[in-house]
Amino acid sequence: MGDTRYRVLLVSSSGGVLLDLLALRPWWSRHGVSWIAVPAPDTTALLKDQRVHWEPEQSARRPLPMPAAVIRAVGVFIAARLVGIPALWLETFNIVDRPGIASRVCGKLAAAVLVQRPALLASWPRAVLLGELY
Repeated sequence: MGDTRYRVLLVSSSGGVLLDLLALRPWWSRHGVSWIAVPAPDTTALLKDQRVHWEPEQSARRPLPMPAAVIRAVGVFIAARLVGIPALWLETFNIVDRPGIASRVCGKLAAAVLVQRPALLASWPRAVLLGELY
């Protein structure tokens, strides 16, 4: 099993989510990785050597495009489930006590939810506690 290479899709916004996923580089660097990320100074710099599909940033200040963005995000998890690919949801460290809407929807579709805070184990029956990533 140590020689198995997976195709991995990492999805990230700018900031903490990106840093969380980069902290997992020792695992994903052994596999075939593609990214979906928002174009921002940190993502473009830190992912310059990666295969990236760029998606525009969504903002609560611009609510009209939000439903389409949610459908695209949830669609990734639904598509993975339909073809039998396990999708994981990584809860960011800035979530302290209660998951947000995107987390609750995508986390229910995920094969497992990875959390960084013990307090979140109560919110996710299938949660795996990773601890703080960075």
